[in-house]
Order: sequence, then C-alpha cells, then structure tokens
Amino acid sequence: MQKISDTRAKRAKLNIVVSLGCQIIVLICGLVIPRSMIGSFGSEAYGATASISQFLAYITLLEGGIGGVARAALYKPLAENNILVISEIIGEIKRFFRIVGYIFVVYVLILACGFQKISNVECFDWFSTFALVIVISISTFAQYFVGISYSVLLQAAQRTYITSIINIATTILNTILILLLIAVGSNLIIVKLVSSCVFVLRPVLMWMYVRKSYRLTKCDGKGKNYLSQKWDGLGQHVAYFLYSNTDIAVLTVLVDLRTVAVYSVYYMVVSQIENFTTSFSTGMEALFGDMLAKNEIKILHRTFGYYETLLSMITTVLFSVTAVLIIPFVKLYTSGITDTDYIAPLFSVLLIAASAVSCLRKPYHNIIIAAGHFRQTQIAAYGEAVINIVLSVLLVMRFGLIGVAIGTLTATLFRMIYYADYLTKNIFNRKISLFIRRESVNIVICIAIYALGSLIRASWSFSGYIMWALCGAIVTAMAIVITVVGNAVFYKDDLRQIMARGIRK
Repeated sequence: MQKISDTRAKRAKLNIVVSLGCQIIVLICGLVIPRSMIGSFGSEAYGATASISQFLAYITLLEGGIGGVARAALYKPLAENNILVISEIIGEIKRFFRIVGYIFVVYVLILACGFQKISNVECFDWFSTFALVIVISISTFAQYFVGISYSVLLQAAQRTYITSIINIATTILNTILILLLIAVGSNLIIVKLVSSCVFVLRPVLMWMYVRKSYRLTKCDGKGKNYLSQKWDGLGQHVAYFLYSNTDIAVLTVLVDLRTVAVYSVYYMVVSQIENFTTSFSTGMEALFGDMLAKNEIKILHRTFGYYETLLSMITTVLFSVTAVLIIPFVKLYTSGITDTDYIAPLFSVLLIAASAVSCLRKPYHNIIIAAGHFRQTQIAAYGEAVINIVLSVLLVMRFGLIGVAIGTLTATLFRMIYYADYLTKNIFNRKISLFIRRESVNIVICIAIYALGSLIRASWSFSGYIMWALCGAIVTAMAIVITVVGNAVFYKDDLRQIMARGIRK
C-alpha cells in the first residue's frame, strides 16, 4: 500500500510541475500571438477569430461531460489493472463521439454559412468568414474527436504530464509558425490554417504513446454500459458551454466585434492566470478518484484540506496581483492601437473576481467528478447557465462589458455555494462552516493585497514592460507575505504540512 501511495503522490506532483511549465509556455505564447494578430489584422478581425473559436468551443465542453463520466468509470479498473474493462470503456467513448462528430460537422457548416450575418463583421466578405470557420474547426475536430479517448485515459491514469509535454511542443511550434507567417505578410486564413494543422499533431502523438504504453484490446461493447451517466455529464457540460460562452456570444450579437476584441484581451490575461492556477490541481481529481475507489476516506479528508489551502493561497496571490496590475498591462499591450478603447477598470475587476471564484471551487468540483455524482449535481450546472444568460442579456445593453461580467460572477458564485452545500451533505460530509471560514479568510486577504497594491501602483510610472515587471515583482512579494501570514494565523497546521512535504497521500 505504501509503495502504491508513494507512486501516486509522485505522479500527482509530476503532473503539477509539468502542467505548470506548460501553462507558463501557454501564457507567454498566449500574450505574443494576440498582440501580433491585432497589430497585423486589426481589432475586428481578431475579434472575429475569438468569436468563432468560442462558438466552436462547445466540443471541449462535450469532452468535459463525457470525459468526466469516463474518468470516474476508469478509476476502479485502473486501480485493479483490469485491461479488458479499460478497453471497453475507451471503446464506448469512441462510439459516443463518432455520433457526436457527425453533429459537429453539421454545426460547423451552419456556423460557417451564417457567421457573417450574426456577427455583422465588416472586414471580411461571406466567403472569408466561411473559410475562417472551417479552418479553425479543423484542429478542434481532430483534438477532441480523434484524441479524446486517449486524453481521458491518460488523465485517469495520472499521466496528464504526457499531454502537457505534447501541448508544450505544439504550442511553441504554433507560435513560431504564426509569427513567421505574419512577418512574411500571409493573410489571416492561411495563418489559422497552419495553426490548425499544428494542433492536429496532438491527438496523433497521444495515440502513439497510448499504443506503446497500454495493451488495449478491441471490444465490440455489446451489452455494456459503463458510461450510464454520460447524458447527465453531457447535459451539465452543455450547460457549462452556455455559461462560459455567454459573454462573447451576447457581445457578438447585441454589441459589436470591437467590444468582443476588448473582452478577449482581458479574458486572455485572466484565463491564462486561471489556467496557471488550476495547474496546481492537475491530477488531483485522479488522486481523489483512486482514494474513493479504495475507500480511503480519512486520507481523502486530510488531502482535501491541504489541497484547498494550497489552491486558496495561490488563487489569492495571483488574482489579487492581477487585479492591481492588469490595467497598466493592457495600456502597454494595446499601445498604438486606436480603433477602440481597451481601458475598462471595473470590468477587469469583476472578470478577475469571477475567475478567482472558479478556481476556489475547483477542489469541490474535483471531488464531485471523482465520485461520479453527475446526475445529483445537475441543478448546479443548469442554474449557473441560466443565471449567466439571463443577467448578461438583461444588463449588457445598459452596462456593456460590465453587464456580462456581473452575470458571470453571479452565476459562478451560485455554483460554488451549491457545491459547498452538496459536499457538506454528501460524499464525505464536510462541515459548511469550514467553507465559510475558508472563503472569509480569502476575501480579507484579497482586499488587503488589492488596497496595498493599489497604493504601490499609484507611485509608479509605467513607461515600459520592464517598469511594469519591477512593480509587479514588488506587489507579488507583498501579496505572498500577506497571504502566508494570513494563512499561518488561521491554517497553521495545513500550512506547515504543505511547506514541509506538499500534498502526499
């Protein structure tokens, strides 16, 4: 048992370390590419690509739905090394997505034909928008329909570091090729086509690894139904699609693509910070799933506490610092771009708060997915989507960007509170008072960091990125001190364990 525990702890740490490296690369490349594209093609053209990507993004949410159900089903056979059952589950995933794939093709064609009309884009004719939708969809199709079953297997087996390594390589290659194509004057459609072709490599490389590492057998799957909750998982992630894509869809239809470009610049920064933060949770769902499969409830309680404290500390530091420094960054990032105003302080704070809440609820989401409680928690997913859609539509015409941010923040808070209440009453009966205390500490720390950080920011003149980075280093150091001291007062034991040995069993 000790050897197994050591192995899974090492894999969890390896997943986190490699995922962090991946997110750093993605963050850097994610900052370079949009600025180059906006500068070369304009805000409206970049807004069009961002909008198309969001309209196509529902497939990633389908992956999350069936992927979460499949991972929950895989934890026990992986723990028992039952290759036959593992093979049957992988086969069931492939059959499911073969059907969904046909639906996706029809959806892409409809979107390609109608995108120019629904977006009112002026910089492209109908054929250009049609071609743009098609080329952007290529990588999405390959990544999720071809590679999803292998990705799910690697995640459940605590080998997410393999997909992270593949993502690092393809992200770097994609960035280099895009910059070269822009430098030689290629048009936007060619740039996106080459980018899509690069990302087709991801499922191919995953297939090669899985084929070499696992001796999966071909199964007809007749009479088998390992993914009995797949429609519940799918329903939840369709709801999540509506929630997470509401902002850009509402802005595209009810405002304009220049506003979408503004939203996308802020979302680019905030989403990268969120991805970096949640990298610390990479592999934790699989670790929780393994513990639940083996009924190690005491170890699960202890690990959950360490994990929540660690993620809370990272979230409060990163998002508080982001709130302080995002406006000066956007001013530098968009300097020389005059076709629209990119400065939106209140919107940025609301968007950052929503993303921070999403990170803070991650431990609760991981437990629920690991336990396979999809049907029991579907009201949280549907409620989140409805709240975001209704509030965003009602508020966007009066408040613009701020309106959609309010909708997103309110919806995210609803699901977080629901999860905390659900975990109190189910799975491992965690007291709601622990959640209230934890979030109260997080709020106080965030307010303190933002207040002091704003005073530091006010004394700086941001003449370039170097000055911005120096100010950022000072604000970050201050944020770390406040966060560590605050958690040392209220969570001394958790902090001591994290600093001494990290998350183990």
